Amino acid sequence: MTDFSLDVVDPADLERTWELDDMHMPFALTPLAADYIRKALGRSFDHHYELFGGTQRLEARVWHGWAYFGFSWNVPDEEEEATKARWTATLRGRVPVTAAYWRDEAMPELDRLYRSIQAVPVDELAPAELATAWQEAWAATLRAWQIHFISIMGPYQALEDLADQYGAALGPGRDVEALSLVRGQEHELEDVEAQIDRLAAMLAGHPELDALVRAQAAAASDAAAAGDDPSVNRAVLRAVPGGMAFVDALDAFLEQHGHLGQNHDDLRSASWAEAPALLLANLVRRVAADGAAPGAATGRRMAELRRVAAERAAAARAALAARPDDLARFEETLAHALDIGYLTEGHNYWIDRMAQARLRTFAMRVGRRLEREGVLERPGDIFFLERDEVAEAILDGRPRGNLVRDRKATYEQQRAMTPPRYVGPVPKDTGPADRFDSVRIEPTEPDELRGTGASAGVVRGPARVVASQEAFGRVQPGDIVVCPASNPSWVPLFTIAGGLITNTGGVLSHAAVVAREFGLPAVVGVVGATTKIADGRLVEIDGTAGIVRLL
Repeated sequence: MTDFSLDVVDPADLERTWELDDMHMPFALTPLAADYIRKALGRSFDHHYELFGGTQRLEARVWHGWAYFGFSWNVPDEEEEATKARWTATLRGRVPVTAAYWRDEAMPELDRLYRSIQAVPVDELAPAELATAWQEAWAATLRAWQIHFISIMGPYQALEDLADQYGAALGPGRDVEALSLVRGQEHELEDVEAQIDRLAAMLAGHPELDALVRAQAAAASDAAAAGDDPSVNRAVLRAVPGGMAFVDALDAFLEQHGHLGQNHDDLRSASWAEAPALLLANLVRRVAADGAAPGAATGRRMAELRRVAAERAAAARAALAARPDDLARFEETLAHALDIGYLTEGHNYWIDRMAQARLRTFAMRVGRRLEREGVLERPGDIFFLERDEVAEAILDGRPRGNLVRDRKATYEQQRAMTPPRYVGPVPKDTGPADRFDSVRIEPTEPDELRGTGASAGVVRGPARVVASQEAFGRVQPGDIVVCPASNPSWVPLFTIAGGLITNTGGVLSHAAVVAREFGLPAVVGVVGATTKIADGRLVEIDGTAGIVRLL
């Protein structure tokens, strides 16, 4: 289906440029997931602009299930450069205060917000009370996203400044080198990796347990493909040697990191806590990749990342030795980048992934109640209602089966669409390269694609096109993962894959940052990679030059 005609509420919308967000939402969204973009994430954008005196505005729209965003500096053209300069100064002002803000304000408030959502006794409340709690959970999620944008102001600016200063010292085109200076630290994602290694080691030491986990992972994959909930039979696993300790460790992991697992910002996507069998598939691949010693390479990888970071920092210092003022600025910027740079992914772990997981889990709890009351036929049908329609359904208790069936049919049509990249005026000039989402380069050679070099290394391997968590099981050690984009939920793949190619992104995109941290060669922002690269095709990627060769 290709018709993308628009029935807009405000005709002025079509006078503005709206860009498809195929990094965070590369697929059509169900009605409730679309409301998550419009009424939670989208409504949070302007809060930090207003809070810190910015004139710019960023708005969200969802047309035919596809998410678009429109940005404006909101000043006359002749004032735009001065406005940008003032905002950059504002961002730099956040750099030295971010660590304290994140520790003393953001994290405690996020914990309170998430606990308030989890604590709602869905099955005990009267309809009016539950409808109110439903709206309050959305308000809490909106607040979490407002914290998100305050929290990332300083970290991204610190890394931007680090890349600029490193390039000024050693020459242009060295963004990947510059950003490697902050690799090798131990934060949330490293702990995810370490705990997955420990779980895999437990499997490797118990063949019968490993076989059972493999069988459950395969069954779960089939269930997910059929639209059913993948499940884990803990009782069966506990009954074999090593099973008791493994299940306890698995549950401890899910308690801490189980909010990961969603591939994109789609409220319909389950986390590992809701679908732990998806995590099992990652574990059995880890055992296959590392043999009897899962995690043996992790320590060596971290040490090598730190060695390279120290070597490159020393080179920058040597280049700036005769320029003491520039050297002092570099040292200050590097210190800040090491202190808060990790939040370019840490915020995704604590907010993007956790806010989505907490609201989705709450929505499913409400969906199960509505199923029992005959309002919905299945709990997951709640995603085919809009936010306010759910509140209405809670209050009136009328069946929504026909409406849901109509919405499902519409959704299938929307999924088949090819949405335009822009709605409204197509920009004549996309401007200079953006380090978060770089300029897209259309291919000019039949067997060569170009993007942004995001993580150094030249590797060859079979391409494995992966769109969702359910497809992770197809990735074999050494495969080159090809996907729309990635986030912290993709960590389990990054230590067995040979390389990474994404449709979207720049050197500061989530995919790029995580790939560098795990030493995975990567090229991001490759236009149409998931459609132009056939699954199984032998490819070579150059993670420095940003070149993908189809062999």
